Amino acid sequence: MELFDYSALCLRPFRNTLSFMFFTFTILFFLFSLLIFVLRLKPWCQCDACRSYLTFSWLKDFNNLCDWYTHLLAKSPTGTIHLHVLGNTITSNPGNVEYILKTRFDNYPKGKAFSVILGDLLGRGIFNVDGDSWEFQRKMACFELGSFNIKMYALELVTAEIRSRLIPLLSSAANKDNNILDLQDVFRRFSFDSICKFSFGLDPECLMLNLPVSKFATAFDLASKLSAERALAPSPIVWKIKRLLNIGSEKQLKGAINLVNELAETMIHQRQQMGFSKKNDLRWAV
Repeated sequence: MELFDYSALCLRPFRNTLSFMFFTFTILFFLFSLLIFVLRLKPWCQCDACRSYLTFSWLKDFNNLCDWYTHLLAKSPTGTIHLHVLGNTITSNPGNVEYILKTRFDNYPKGKAFSVILGDLLGRGIFNVDGDSWEFQRKMACFELGSFNIKMYALELVTAEIRSRLIPLLSSAANKDNNILDLQDVFRRFSFDSICKFSFGLDPECLMLNLPVSKFATAFDLASKLSAERALAPSPIVWKIKRLLNIGSEKQLKGAINLVNELAETMIHQRQQMGFSKKNDLRWAV
């Protein structure tokens, strides 16, 4: 008993030291992250847009950042704005957009930072790679999806979805007094139904508003949101440590991605069981 008490007494200073070191490390890590965040923002810029961004004064007139960006772009004579505090250039100029996305798309890679942020969700697919890998996947996609049969199949599928569900839904909502329809939710459901029917030949019927949104769509939206929020972290180190420890938003993201993968595998398995008897999927169109 005396030996046990003596051991506990000896360990107490060690525990106190360990607790102090952990607390000190936490404070230093927070200060380091804050310093990186401040340096990235370049707070010495005094232009109106940067000052408004830093002070959040734009929140007085706009509900979200995208609305404020749209307002700034509409006021800009060139359709282009610069946020020096973020090191970003934002443009809505049609000529610039065509040049970036079409004419010289190869000159505007997404970059490693972008690929790392979305890597857990998008992997090494065409939407998350640059250079030779992107060019190879683009050629394969153009070869598979550029045929006349594919285009006609997509046209017929989307047209049927619009006529049989989207238009009746909008008409029904318009005929009701004081009815509020969330168009963002409607078009999200429409897109999900169309993609599933086009890719797998399966109809999740998400556009039926009396039915809940598919778990797959909900999980994918959550995973997309949490992945994008990684870019808002003061430093990539922050979300990488959270991912390593499996805590907070990174734990949610991991769960959402796992659910997306499970549901996607389930849909593929269901389609394989259906076989090729029905000519209602992408493989038949090819």
